[in-house]
Amino acid sequence: MDYEGLLELIRYRRSVRRFRSDPVPGEMVEKVLEAARHAPSAGNSQPWEFVVVEDPETKKKMSRSIVSLYKEAKRRDPTFNFKVAVQPHLFTAPVLIVICGDRRLQEAYPVLLRRNVLLRQSLAVCAYAMQLAATSLGLATAWATIQGGPPEAEVRSLLGIPDVYTVDHIMPLGYPDTEKESKDRFLRPVKQRAPFRRALQEIVHYEHYDGGKFRTDENVEEFIWSRTVTRIPSH
Repeated sequence: MDYEGLLELIRYRRSVRRFRSDPVPGEMVEKVLEAARHAPSAGNSQPWEFVVVEDPETKKKMSRSIVSLYKEAKRRDPTFNFKVAVQPHLFTAPVLIVICGDRRLQEAYPVLLRRNVLLRQSLAVCAYAMQLAATSLGLATAWATIQGGPPEAEVRSLLGIPDVYTVDHIMPLGYPDTEKESKDRFLRPVKQRAPFRRALQEIVHYEHYDGGKFRTDENVEEFIWSRTVTRIPSH
């Protein structure tokens, strides 16, 4: 196993919000799903199942269901940078992979732990495995979560997904439209901030927590507004 090759893959992976219309070959989709199948999960529960959606009308209906959530979200959280949201643009990706989690498999987890958290952790690891696989194939992905409320219920109904499943993530899959992304002024600060990662020496502690590295509330607030892609001053 080549560590440098793996690190390069991890660094190269990024969330893409604009996709070309070029179709993704079925064998490449299957390779992405094969990688997801081998992801680790709590208790080896493997709670995931996938619905692959390529029909344009179905994708549009899914996007419309999710967009309805944003009007209320903008009202309740006006400083959040909703321009970076992937969900309204899901229909532009040639393939959507809906990641479902079987809630019944939470019985495999210890009662003393938060079982729903373990379920979602397992699904998130699965989604990341898919993203790395897609990146290695020259494809682009993004995080698109809905997790509850009317939009999830509508997507579940649209796709005929049983109620025992949570629709945790919807993974857009396709080829990146770099030209369209570069022209989108709302995505410029996102592209500038996204590659940033905190230095290793800032986040690693040996034997015990190093209090000298503790960030004050003010430090964290400044970081949120200067480094994240979800809180960007509107000026």
